[in-house]
Amino acid sequence: MLLRTVTALVGLPVILAAVWWGAPWLTALTLLAAILAVREIYRLSPPGTDSLPWLLGAMWVAAWALGAQVASGLSNFLIISGGILAAGAFVSLLWLVAFYRGERFLTAAGFLAGGPVVAGFLLGHALALRNIGDSGDVGRDWLLLALLTVFAADTGAFLVGQVLGRHKLAPSISPGKTWEGAGGGLACAAAALALGFLPGLSSPLWQLAIIGATVGVLSQVGDLLESRVKRASNVKDAGSLIPGHGGLMDRLDSIVLSVPAVYYLLATVFEP
Repeated sequence: MLLRTVTALVGLPVILAAVWWGAPWLTALTLLAAILAVREIYRLSPPGTDSLPWLLGAMWVAAWALGAQVASGLSNFLIISGGILAAGAFVSLLWLVAFYRGERFLTAAGFLAGGPVVAGFLLGHALALRNIGDSGDVGRDWLLLALLTVFAADTGAFLVGQVLGRHKLAPSISPGKTWEGAGGGLACAAAALALGFLPGLSSPLWQLAIIGATVGVLSQVGDLLESRVKRASNVKDAGSLIPGHGGLMDRLDSIVLSVPAVYYLLATVFEP
């Protein structure tokens, strides 16, 4: 617990500073995180699959991160992302046909394409969200709110689950998670809504409530999905990069669904 806390106290200011300053610092941090994350995902491919080409995955996620940075608006972002998806899928298919010799071809194809989608496309929404709105300060404040709400939900779920957890949430997937912890995560996500009254944000309370509830749920869904993948691969953590936390994907699993949800809510439903 001490190591987990110390790591968080060191890493959190770096993330928040990168968000505050924006490009090129946030771009570089996102790019680095995406490349390391896709490597972890490829290593999670279950027994029976050959090693996947990490360099191909790294190039794919790098293209998505840079595309998200230069995109202007939702339509432009989706067009760029769709082009990168098509090109990456074509190259991946060529590699599978030419070089893959292992078993479980479809599983390998799923990891080969799914890894960059999660680590590149979904994580790249952080850059798209940072650039949203007429003012860079608006995107900055929304991304800060989204990330802090995710962190609050994760922390609340962990602490409440440790102290009050009695009823298992999904014992076959993640035995340590409880319904009490899930409730604590939602409560802490709701409490983080107080940050929604930052000077750069002017959304009404009902919009903040929807965003908070969405983040509170999706952050825990992402955690469960990654736990399902790790169980299928028979590993406890996605890696060992972050002391006390495991791999990078063990921390990004709550972000890769939550941040895109906030982005699309703001880009299509709410006024940023």
